[in-house]
Amino acid sequence: MDNKFFGRQEYLDILRKRVSGLKLGYRQNIAMVGDELVGKTSLICNFLNNFYDNEVLIIYLQVRPEAISSFAKRFIGVLFYNFLINSGIPLREDLGFLLAKSEKYIPKATLKARMILGLVETRKKNNIFSELLSLCEIIKQETGKPSVVIFDEFHNLESLGVKNLYPEWSKLLMTQKDIMYIIISSLKFKAKTILSKNLSLLFGNFEVMEIEPFDIKTSEEFLKKQAQGFSLDPGLKNFIVHFTGGYPFYLNLINESLLKTGYSDLGDILEGLLFESSGILNQKFSNYIKRFLDSSHSQQYLSILYQIASGHNKIRDIAHLLRLS
Repeated sequence: MDNKFFGRQEYLDILRKRVSGLKLGYRQNIAMVGDELVGKTSLICNFLNNFYDNEVLIIYLQVRPEAISSFAKRFIGVLFYNFLINSGIPLREDLGFLLAKSEKYIPKATLKARMILGLVETRKKNNIFSELLSLCEIIKQETGKPSVVIFDEFHNLESLGVKNLYPEWSKLLMTQKDIMYIIISSLKFKAKTILSKNLSLLFGNFEVMEIEPFDIKTSEEFLKKQAQGFSLDPGLKNFIVHFTGGYPFYLNLINESLLKTGYSDLGDILEGLLFESSGILNQKFSNYIKRFLDSSHSQQYLSILYQIASGHNKIRDIAHLLRLS
């Protein structure tokens, strides 16, 4: 269990209620959206670490830009590993091993998985995504267990090169009553656009959970818990809360750095984190900037970021300063 995880009880209660309801025939898909570093992955991992029900099969997959063949192997590997996790069989992360051990219990799903792997090896990509998701349906037929499929950063599915990705998925969402999807995204605007335009369904629609930063009270309680007996100066506490905006990642990072010094030298700590090349926040921001460099408009993007950082946050003012329409 992550002892740094804090709060979020209202979100955990919703997740527990929805996943538990799946066994009773009530399926409600969930979309978790929120800014980067607001704690979405920590939230879902904490839920998974503390939720146990042998009658529900849970598949968690971080979606990343990759080939469909790689995605298919990872999906099948996670699915069959989690199916066997309570079997008493000593497991290892070997796809051939997992399929061989599963064959006795879910022969139809195992056969289907091997067929899918054969298709991706021959580079036949048509319907691979929907074929993968149909594995959960076959396992339900063979075992009676419904599935919860969690796609973290689900918008990266678009990079798999699957034709008609959302129309295919929409059909499954309408028909797979025993499969619940939890999709997570740090791209709030893009995720909401996909949900409203591509996955807006009469049946199988998504309940949107917007994951927000901690409020002031929760941020203060978090700092108090993590202070390990130190008495935190009210002025310092207020500064940290407002400076971090209530984002758990930043709260924890600055608090841990301060804890090492006995809550002193905040200026030196921030300078190291932000401006030294080895500083965690410096590295994080550098990696963030690298996302723009492959774009044909990279210089304009960086110039806009600079103007915002300089205090200009009206589009009209930025456009004037950069001489852009």
